[in-house]
Amino acid sequence: MFGMILKLQAFMERLKKKKALWFTTLTTLSILGIVGTLYYLNSMTSRAAKNLYEATNASYFYDLDSKVADSMHKLDIMGSMLVNNQGFVGAMNNQNDTAGITAQLKKVSADASKIDKNIITVELYNKNLVKIASSAEAPILNGQPYDSKAMMRVVATNQPITAIEYQDGQVFLRAVYPLANGILEVKKSADFLFDVYSANDKVFQVLLDKDLLDMKKVQEFKSQKIGKSEISVQSKVDKDFLQKISELDFDKIITDKYMLTDEYFVLAKPILNTDGKRVGMFIIGENMLKDNSLPKMTKGISTGLTTAALGLVVALLVLMI
Repeated sequence: MFGMILKLQAFMERLKKKKALWFTTLTTLSILGIVGTLYYLNSMTSRAAKNLYEATNASYFYDLDSKVADSMHKLDIMGSMLVNNQGFVGAMNNQNDTAGITAQLKKVSADASKIDKNIITVELYNKNLVKIASSAEAPILNGQPYDSKAMMRVVATNQPITAIEYQDGQVFLRAVYPLANGILEVKKSADFLFDVYSANDKVFQVLLDKDLLDMKKVQEFKSQKIGKSEISVQSKVDKDFLQKISELDFDKIITDKYMLTDEYFVLAKPILNTDGKRVGMFIIGENMLKDNSLPKMTKGISTGLTTAALGLVVALLVLMI
């Protein structure tokens, strides 16, 4: 080891005697060190930004899950109170009095909407999954059975269930309960989340997989094709946002946890049916051009660090000259 040190010292002495080679070596080593430092700083900021975006995915969707779970819980409480009210249940089981049932459903819906500040719809179906009464202003009562996994499971198990499903042109948060002669449903359109996120300068959209839907029934209502196999059925949409994401690979967004486009920070979370199969996805978007947006702040931090690194490079080069 001592011999190696002596040889290295001797090599350095010989190198110093050759001035041109000495300064060339110093310059090369300095440039390599600067370039290496610059690369490290750039890669460090990229990794930090990636970690921040992935953490944001978890944070945003934890918040979304909380909002959905809270709404489901309220619908469940409301439905449980109704099915435990013997007078109400007796009226629902008397399906010959559709006018009386409808009046009761409308009253329940009106009282609930005063508390929730969103439209709560209450509907009654027979055992064949045909809707026979509704609190909606213009209900769809066409005598056709609904292809609902949630209601099928309630009939099969005689147990209540909560689910997110498409029905009559909208996506609903639903609480479904078995009755002696049918099924009671308490539901709220997912469109309310559009307003919640808009208030915080974010975009919320629901996309459904059209391959898992009866497109003949879907075409009776307003919808918009997005990507290869998704559609948007919401009544409240951000047209510019939908246009900008229409060609994105949503499977990749789910896998990578986020995607950055020229204008938007995009997140996607799968919607699963009662069988655990993906039937659509929640999309959250944030405009990268807004001053208070997370993507713009993150980009600003990364740009600042990169600029500082470049300044360091220039300063060192000037000193070397």
